[in-house]
Amino acid sequence: MKPLSRAATVPAVLLAAALLSSGCGNSTSSPGAAAIVGKHRISTDTLQSTVNDALKDPQAASKLGSNRASFVRDELGRLINNDVIAAAAADHGVTVSNSEIDNQIAQFAQQAGGETQLEQSAAQNGVPKDALRTFIRFYVLQQKLADKLVADVPVSQAELQAAYQQNIDQFDKVHSAHILVKDKKTADMILAKVKANPQSFASLAAKYSLDTSNKNSGGDLGFAGHGQFVKEFSDAIFNAKPGSFIEVHSQFGWHVVHVIARKTVPLAQASAQLKSQILKTQRDALLKKTLADEAKKLGVHVSPRYGKWDAQNGQVVPLSGKSDISSPSPTASATG
Repeated sequence: MKPLSRAATVPAVLLAAALLSSGCGNSTSSPGAAAIVGKHRISTDTLQSTVNDALKDPQAASKLGSNRASFVRDELGRLINNDVIAAAAADHGVTVSNSEIDNQIAQFAQQAGGETQLEQSAAQNGVPKDALRTFIRFYVLQQKLADKLVADVPVSQAELQAAYQQNIDQFDKVHSAHILVKDKKTADMILAKVKANPQSFASLAAKYSLDTSNKNSGGDLGFAGHGQFVKEFSDAIFNAKPGSFIEVHSQFGWHVVHVIARKTVPLAQASAQLKSQILKTQRDALLKKTLADEAKKLGVHVSPRYGKWDAQNGQVVPLSGKSDISSPSPTASATG
């Protein structure tokens, strides 16, 4: 038993491939085109190749491929939305660097429990390994566009400070390792040994710790925020000096703890992220409107073979059914 169990989180962005957008048009006169966005033709070959690659993973095939027609519409909608996002970003002078993509991949990998786990999670949700970087590029581009849209919306220092404290676990973390035992006498003995020889901590954890989840990895608990452990344990490690060895009593027993390091992101550095959170509702509305306007300007036309473009929700829907909406047919000039 450890201070508080923590489950790995799969990035939510990988659970749904559809992105926000909106436009008009319900057919295309270009042979072999699944859709036309402005002057860009998305061929049926491109669409089918994208779908086939997405369903190569057995879990993706089972989960997403059971209704292939629906998944094809989702993938076509994603390809259309990528074009709309790229055009809107260009209009607003928003670009994405390789380092920004790398940073986002690293962040998602940390949330997923590692790069391998991220790739597996993505593949299981229809984003194959060789398409993951492109997928994340468009995600980052959309997020940067949304940030640009609210860049001039004021947020007070008091609002930022309050949000910082509410989300302190994101910005103030301690890396620790522990050896859990049942009584103080054993804890005192182990504490004396690790103070005399710090390198013995891992072997002592393997020998004595009752926490089977990490005893064979040196008792490592990783970086964690204030709220991720019981109060006695959390208070002790956050009040201790990094590099020190301490003893803590909690409801689970006695812990000999190595406080390894502390990582703090100051308010000034976190302000951009906090502003996005504070302005989320306004940010989402502005993004949706911007992408809707961009799609209307470009013109979005979908082959009736796949369905029609739902201008309200930015997705491809069946030609018949409650989700259909009326929209004008494209003109010859619109199809380029």
